[in-house]
Amino acid sequence: MISLRFVLLALLAGCSNSNPTTDGGSDAPSNSCAAPTGSGTTHATYISANETWTAADSPHLVTTSIRVDTGVTLTIEPCAQVRLGASNHIEVDGTLIAEGTADKPITFDPSDSAPWGFVNVFAPGTISLAYATLTGGGGDESNAYAALEARGDQLAPAQPILKVQHVTVASSASYGVSLRAGGAFTADSTSLDVHGSKKAPMRINPRLATNIPTGTYTSNTLDAIVVETEAYGDVTLEDVTFHERGVPYQIGGEKSVGTFVVGGGSMLATLKIDPGVKLAFVKGSGAILNIDKGSSASPATGALVAKGTASQPIVFTSAAQAPAAGDWVGLSFGNAPNAKDQLDHVEVHYAGADPQANGFHCMPNGSVSADEKAAVSFYGQPTLAMVTSSTFADVAGAGVNLAYKGTSVDFVTGNTFTNVSGCKVTTPKDTGGNCPATSPCP
Repeated sequence: MISLRFVLLALLAGCSNSNPTTDGGSDAPSNSCAAPTGSGTTHATYISANETWTAADSPHLVTTSIRVDTGVTLTIEPCAQVRLGASNHIEVDGTLIAEGTADKPITFDPSDSAPWGFVNVFAPGTISLAYATLTGGGGDESNAYAALEARGDQLAPAQPILKVQHVTVASSASYGVSLRAGGAFTADSTSLDVHGSKKAPMRINPRLATNIPTGTYTSNTLDAIVVETEAYGDVTLEDVTFHERGVPYQIGGEKSVGTFVVGGGSMLATLKIDPGVKLAFVKGSGAILNIDKGSSASPATGALVAKGTASQPIVFTSAAQAPAAGDWVGLSFGNAPNAKDQLDHVEVHYAGADPQANGFHCMPNGSVSADEKAAVSFYGQPTLAMVTSSTFADVAGAGVNLAYKGTSVDFVTGNTFTNVSGCKVTTPKDTGGNCPATSPCP
């Protein structure tokens, strides 16, 4: 007969190895790395020839900022420990490979109580991190914005130069990760955990969003992916997808006012937004999603495909702590809407700031408009399929503004309008540019 004591011991033994991972995978094995026994190895000069930092020579002490030169590879072994001094950083113009394993991770830590600077890569250099933890960086913002950063050619399509797999960035004194000027994650990046950042988990330019990996981006001062719409960040050189990553995308931040532009280049650039994504625009008259801004081109150079679902709508809203109607401008489609443009199961909240335009649509009394305040504005003839099953709420102006010369489109049927101060859908001018004596204002 099996004793109760034996059963209890067996149950306890079965529980003792239970270490669930943060990304929903199987139980993580315990750390098998031995503690360093020596005084460590000092690194204070640029790396101009291939070099390996071993676990046996740990800890590796970075006492001044160093650089991995072009064409040179720095390899950091599993179980190696790297400790960086205050504001010191590692720049990579060549290649950095720091690939640990689940039971033999690599760590980057501060040498003392002060935060270290950053690890960054400049294209065409590359960084590959696996089972690595970077703790306490982000202390020097003169050349970078985060503990881990990628930068590329701002005039070229996104360059996938940063690979992360099962990587943690913890307790950054600024942002956790920064992508700018063309530097992007690789398509096979996955399982990134950023927490404890004094700012937000990540800072990117709009065109670098596509390969943001799955992971965890909460428990930071601001739990949002900050999208800085600064110079050379427009979606013009390639198609871009915003994936749902568990936190909102804040459009605009410390460096920009939130003017998000799609199109304007030499090709059709499409912004695709996945179901469940929330885009929160900073408050102000410059906060707008502009698709083919002011374009009269045929065909259009920008397109927006935002197809949510009933259970996972796509939300465009204000980032203000106490949001109100008119916090941001809204969505604006240029003079040549593309057939791909679609808003389906989309919600637009708190829009209606003044876009500094007037005279494009007709008022109910036959006059032309004094302003074009609206949640969504079309400055070219749209089709009925472009806005379906969507909601417009708390708007300081119209719900959908038909600001063009052409025929009206019934966007009232099938969509929901709540607390919209103007017409649900405005009336366009006729093809001759005239307004009727009276026009409906549903």
